[in-house]
Amino acid sequence: MARNYYKKDRKSIKVLDFGCGGGNHTWYLAKEGFSVYAFDGSISAIDKVKQLLEKERLSACLKVMDALELDYEDNFFDCIIDNATIYANKYRNIKLMYSKIFKILKEGGRLLTVNFSTNTTGYGTGKELEKNTFCDITSGRLEGRGITHFFEEDELKNILSDIGFINIIIDKMQYTDMGDTVGQFLVQAEKPLLP
Repeated sequence: MARNYYKKDRKSIKVLDFGCGGGNHTWYLAKEGFSVYAFDGSISAIDKVKQLLEKERLSACLKVMDALELDYEDNFFDCIIDNATIYANKYRNIKLMYSKIFKILKEGGRLLTVNFSTNTTGYGTGKELEKNTFCDITSGRLEGRGITHFFEEDELKNILSDIGFINIIIDKMQYTDMGDTVGQFLVQAEKPLLP
């Protein structure tokens, strides 16, 4: 966010916190002066975000909504942030979500997305639903979290480029958490400008 938007009129930058959970990113973006939108499928999560924002007299447009049923206008957001939300789906739904994101981004808009790699502890455990997608994971940080799709770098790049994203940059991060390995892809991508 700092690299791309801090030198601009932040209030004019519309940012969507995609699957905001408890609202850490929503809070940060609002505190930094962006025009913030956020949704989550959990009513209690959105209630927590409201309380957090009210406590600090910050604002954001919040909704309870399923990620596959986005009702935002096409070409609306300057930036969409997915901090490890989309990974928790089967491959078909992952592609649908990225397609919906592409539609609601403005031309030149940016996607910032974080996903788990196949180098993460727990990969290959539990019940395999399809290639690289598991549920009932039995170890690691993702144990007990429901469906998890573990990405390969080329797969992630291909999904985004097939949808139409350009300037795709994939950075890798790997760390340990209580002895378990967490591998993540931190991705930036842009919706192209029409000629």
